[in-house]
Amino acid sequence: MTTLSTELNRLHDRIVAARPETRHEFQPALADLIERMEVAGEHVPAEIRNLSEDLLNDKIERQFDNMPV
Repeated sequence: MTTLSTELNRLHDRIVAARPETRHEFQPALADLIERMEVAGEHVPAEIRNLSEDLLNDKIERQFDNMPV
């Protein structure tokens, strides 16, 4: 297992253990790690890509929750 894969596993565990209302805060770190893995030529599992997309969607949605109507 590579260093990036180990880092990915640790980050994934932290995201899963986080409270649902704070998970979106991990999105930038996860996106950065995915990019570093791609540059290194490592495989990024589809589950991780989907998680990153879900976190990004949650982050965007939370921005709209605070907008006045």
